[in-house]
Amino acid sequence: MEEVKRKKILVIDVCVRGEESRTARLLDAACRSLKAEHPEREFEFLRLPEMHLSYLDQASLKERDGLLAKKNYDHPRFHLARQFQEADGIIVAAPFWDLAFPAMLKVYIENVSVDGLTFFCDEQGLHGMCRAEWMLHLTTRGGIWTEAMRQDESYLRALCTFFGIDSYHCISAEGIDIEGLDREKILADAIEETEKLCRTLH
Repeated sequence: MEEVKRKKILVIDVCVRGEESRTARLLDAACRSLKAEHPEREFEFLRLPEMHLSYLDQASLKERDGLLAKKNYDHPRFHLARQFQEADGIIVAAPFWDLAFPAMLKVYIENVSVDGLTFFCDEQGLHGMCRAEWMLHLTTRGGIWTEAMRQDESYLRALCTFFGIDSYHCISAEGIDIEGLDREKILADAIEETEKLCRTLH
């Protein structure tokens, strides 16, 4: 009998402050809810603050281009891209920093953006190659920002289109550093929203 492949959820933890992180509380709620809803699924966790990934420079670009020219996608350099491409669902938990997110997340995205693994282009245009049906983006924001200034959302939404991920969801706790607002209630409401959404993700 052919073995049924377990669906994988890739969790990308960018919570720099670790246990003190308020974004991590949203992530904990998401993982608990998804595990309760789908106990059969396999979860893979990446904690970016502990990985110390390197951005692409002249030397690493030259090495990568050489591997791509040979279509050597099995090389260890592309492990993160293969892992991302094979995930059935993706969670990104990252605080809102400088209108977007911590730089380490951009470095990670550089490492998973691999022509021939996560996307490809031809005369018809751009084609995403990722298996994931959804991306869930969890964040906390100290202030309250207009849509135009929330570059984390616009970037990750565009990334889903780039990689062929069908749906993008963002849950944020907004204004949690504004004096006079009930930050614990704001966070509790975002946690409740996260749990409710996770019950609908397949």
